[in-house]
Amino acid sequence: MEIHGECDPQFSKVQETFRRLHQEDREIGSCFAVYKDGNPLVNLWGGFQDKDKTKPWQKDNLVTVYSTTKGVAAFCIALAMEKGLLKYEEKVSTYWPEFSSNGKEDITIGMLMSHQAGICSPETRNVEDYYNQSLMAEKLAGMTPIWEPGTASGYHSMTFGWLTSELILRVTGKSLGTFFREEVGDQHEIDFFIGLPESEDHRVAELVPFDIVRSENSEQQQVELTDAQKSQRNSAGTLDIQNTKAWRQAEIPSANGQGNAGGLAKLYSLIVPEDNSLKLLKDDTVNQMTTMQIEGRDLVLAVQVRWGVGFILNKHKIIYGPVEGAFGHSGYGGSCAFGDPENKIGVSYVMNRMLDNFNADGRSIELINATYDCL
Repeated sequence: MEIHGECDPQFSKVQETFRRLHQEDREIGSCFAVYKDGNPLVNLWGGFQDKDKTKPWQKDNLVTVYSTTKGVAAFCIALAMEKGLLKYEEKVSTYWPEFSSNGKEDITIGMLMSHQAGICSPETRNVEDYYNQSLMAEKLAGMTPIWEPGTASGYHSMTFGWLTSELILRVTGKSLGTFFREEVGDQHEIDFFIGLPESEDHRVAELVPFDIVRSENSEQQQVELTDAQKSQRNSAGTLDIQNTKAWRQAEIPSANGQGNAGGLAKLYSLIVPEDNSLKLLKDDTVNQMTTMQIEGRDLVLAVQVRWGVGFILNKHKIIYGPVEGAFGHSGYGGSCAFGDPENKIGVSYVMNRMLDNFNADGRSIELINATYDCL
């Protein structure tokens, strides 16, 4: 199995782990990166771009990273906050007046970003609606929360995207994807897009979905679902559209970012750099965005989660290594990206073979553990 890229000799165990995952046939195509101060310590790729294994994975391939996109959206909100365009403790309605209805009047940006707003269902099964920001913003502004906002978190798996998009649009006049490219992406050559330009579409790898197995007696169905979980049924599935151009070109900052491990690891390394002159955000901003907003059993995910302002905080010291202060986001199917402020590194794993593992992926955990074994 041919593995490509660069790897500092210090991280040879990471390279061995990466190769083993491919040899064991647990991957189709994938990449893994560890960056410091915007430069790669590890940037590996291998395997194939497509299910039929006809096209080798290239350094510059892009793929849908699902909710790993949320970390980039949360970064954009933090940047807007640092610029004085919004405040975490301020009510959403200050910037988006129409939002102030049906029990949402007191929801703050901090609550919204940490999945406490109670509007976690798109309430539409029409995927065309997903591609229409103004329509989704109008729908969300009119919704009534499923639970009392601020009392619990319930993962806003899709709606987080239109909510953050609308906030950025209201305070900058730009879409979130445009704001990211103009403020950070282009200048720092970060290979990540929310709303993929036609000119970059040739670089996209095929995302290979898992088979959905429905069993009448599955353990899942014996568990009493929360109202928040039941609400998820009123949404459109994306596995059958995730390889379409319409999906890639839309801007859904909760789910359809197009990127690779190198781009995401570079971004996070510039959020927590060792060289202060490279910082994308002030220390105070990073402290604020990684301050716990809520902790407890999430009403949708049904696991214990500690939320920052849009970021997953590494409460259990499992998914993002042994450092409790690490923060980032993971995506449906297996991808993830995070920053470690203690070791001053950005880390990311991106692949095209999706696994049905909503909370953590064994492949990324093995690579991340190998990384920390080398530090």
